[in-house]
Amino acid sequence: MTTILELFNHYLTLYIVFPMLFALGLYFSTRLKFIQFSKIKLGIKELLKKSDPQEEGTISNFEALSAVLAGNLGTGNISGMAVALATGGPGSLIWMWLMASLGAIIKFAGCFLSLKYREKNSSGEYVGGPMYYLSKGLELKKVATLFSIFAIIAAFTVGNLVQVNSIMLPLAKMGVSPILVIAFLVVGVGAVLLGGIQRLARVVSTMVPVMTCVYLLTALIILFIFREHVLGAFALILKSSVSFNSVAGGVVGLGLSRAISTGMERGIFATDAGCGIAPILQAGARCKNPFLEGVVGMIAPFIVMIICTITALVLIVTGAWQTSGEFSTNMCTWAFETGLGHVIGKYIVIVSLALFAFTTIITWAYCGEKACEYLFSHRAIKKFKYIYILMLPLGVFSYTHTVWILADVSIALMVVMNLIGLVGHSSKVIEETKKHLTLS
Repeated sequence: MTTILELFNHYLTLYIVFPMLFALGLYFSTRLKFIQFSKIKLGIKELLKKSDPQEEGTISNFEALSAVLAGNLGTGNISGMAVALATGGPGSLIWMWLMASLGAIIKFAGCFLSLKYREKNSSGEYVGGPMYYLSKGLELKKVATLFSIFAIIAAFTVGNLVQVNSIMLPLAKMGVSPILVIAFLVVGVGAVLLGGIQRLARVVSTMVPVMTCVYLLTALIILFIFREHVLGAFALILKSSVSFNSVAGGVVGLGLSRAISTGMERGIFATDAGCGIAPILQAGARCKNPFLEGVVGMIAPFIVMIICTITALVLIVTGAWQTSGEFSTNMCTWAFETGLGHVIGKYIVIVSLALFAFTTIITWAYCGEKACEYLFSHRAIKKFKYIYILMLPLGVFSYTHTVWILADVSIALMVVMNLIGLVGHSSKVIEETKKHLTLS
C-alpha cells in the first residue's frame, strides 16, 4: 500500500503539482507585472500598520502573518536545507528562490480571494480559504469538499503526528522523557486550541518572532566567524545552480537537473506554496481590502527564504554539507556546534526545531478545524479539537513511513484542489488587481 502511495505522490507532484504551480505562478507574475517584488514595500507597510479594531476581522495583519509563518517555519527551513544541499547541491538554493518567488504571487491570489469570499460564522468569527472561494465563487462544492477532507488528513499527519515525532527525536537524544513531552504538548496545545483564534494569534505572534530572531542571530554569528568564506559560498551557490557536473559523481548532466528538481521541491515544501493554508489563516485579518491582504500574504515566502539562505550558508561555510557525514537535522546540529565551537549551537537548533514544530502543530490544528467546520458545522469544531489533542501522544511513540507518505499525498492534493480555484478565479484576480495598481 505504501509503495502505491509513494508512486502516486511522485507522479502527482512531478507531472501535475510542479507544472501547475510553475505555470500559474509565471502567468500571474507576468500579467500583474511581478508585484511580488514591486509591492513588497507596501506589504511591509500594511503589516506594521496598527490595525483598526473597528475594521471587519478578528486578528491583526501581524498576527495573521505570524500564524502563516508558524505553519511555514520549521523542519522545511532548517533540516530541509540540509536535505537540499545533500541531494541537489548548493545550486538548488537558487531554484528554491525561483519557486518561492512564484509561490509568493500564488499566495497573493489565494489571500486576495480568501478575503473577498470570507464570511462570518455563528460565533462571529471571520472564516475563509480555498473551500469558500471554490464553493461560493465557482460553485465547485465537490472540489471544496475534497479540499477540506485533504486538509483534515494533512492536519492529523503533517500537522500532528509528523511534528510531534520531529519534536521527540531530538529531545530524546537530550534525555528528555517522552512522558514529559506528552504532558507539555497536551497541556500546551490544548490551552492554545481551546482558547480560539485570538489566543492562537497571540501565542504565535509572540513565539515566532522571538524564535526566528534567536535562530537567525546564532546563524549570523557563525557567518561572522567564518566571514572569509561567505563570498566563496555565494559563488559556489551561483556556479552550482547552472553546473552540469554531477552533485555526487556519476553521470555528467545530472547535477543541473538535480539542482532544479530539488530546489523546486524544497521551495514548495518550505513555503507551503499553493497548498491553501495561508488563505485560511489570513481570512480573519482586520482588513476590508482584498488587494492589501494579498500583498501582505506575499511577505511570508520571502521571510522563509531568507532563513533558508542563511541556514544554507552556515552549512556551506562550516563544511557541514560535505564533511560532517551527517544528514538532515544532524547535519544542522553539527554545523551550528562546529560553527560556534560549543555544544550550545546544537541545542539552539534542537530547541528551535522543537518550538517551531509546536507552533506548526497549533497552526495546522486551526486549519483542520476550519475545514471541519466547513464540512459539518461550527458545532463540530470542539470534537475535532479533542480528537486532535488526544492523537498527540501517538506521534511520540509511532514513526511510520506511511504517515509521512499520507502527509505528502494530502498536501499535494490540497495544492491541486486549491489551484483549480485559483485558475478559475484568475481573470477576476488579474482584473481587480489591475484596478488597484492603476489607482495606486
